[in-house]
Amino acid sequence: MHAYITLLSTMNYLPGVITLAESLKRAGAGPPLIVGLSASIPAKAEALLTSRALQFMRLPADSPLPPVPGQTAHHWTNTFDKIHFFGLARFEKLVYLDSDMIVLDNIDHLFEKPHMSAVAAGRLVHADWTRLNSGLMVIEPEEGLPSRIAKMLEPALDRAAKLSSQAIGDQDLINEYYKDWPMQPGLHLDDGYNLFHAHADAYINDHGYGLDHAARPASDLQPRPIHVLHFSGPVKPWTARAWLKHALGSFKPDASPWERKAFAMYRKLLSQSLPQT
Repeated sequence: MHAYITLLSTMNYLPGVITLAESLKRAGAGPPLIVGLSASIPAKAEALLTSRALQFMRLPADSPLPPVPGQTAHHWTNTFDKIHFFGLARFEKLVYLDSDMIVLDNIDHLFEKPHMSAVAAGRLVHADWTRLNSGLMVIEPEEGLPSRIAKMLEPALDRAAKLSSQAIGDQDLINEYYKDWPMQPGLHLDDGYNLFHAHADAYINDHGYGLDHAARPASDLQPRPIHVLHFSGPVKPWTARAWLKHALGSFKPDASPWERKAFAMYRKLLSQSLPQT
């Protein structure tokens, strides 16, 4: 069985889950989206997802990891539940998507890609960003794999300390386990499958990508497609704080037009998915 899967680890991300689901629906996705619910998510989330005909599964209460010292308040802390997905062996293949993403066109073909196909997101802006971003991954689950990834906690913490980082997330453990991923080009998806919206101007102006590729006539010179926009960072586009920042940004002389268009696309889809927002 094939499925898209995402994680709801706090209720703050529920608008993102619903908006992601709507984007997949509009893109004509074939496999279903399954929402993995962390144990702390209240039952009211199940009722809301059911009302929208969204499938979900409860994740085990036991984390694959012991508590990570020093980062209880960091926004990456709850992402460790993502590691559970690597052990869902009843699925032949999963395409994992972070809940702060929207899908712009059909990406069902990713199910044909090998295990751990992913994007070194942002690499065309930051040349040293060579490791995979765990926001989008093709996963072939295997029993016992989560516990093996969890054993990478200590080396991940050591690496973070050497880089003077204050916190780690699931991505750090996954990169420690798949340490040779940067040297396996066959697993590297095009950047358009996981493009940070903050990088939209650089990718569109400097690297030939486009947000409107699907709407252009076939006879036109086609830009490189942006399949998935990733609204990374602690401030999410469904929050009032993000909307205020966007509104104030319009008055800046150096405002980034494509980043702003990407944000506006998200807000439009959000308003159509959650009319009360």
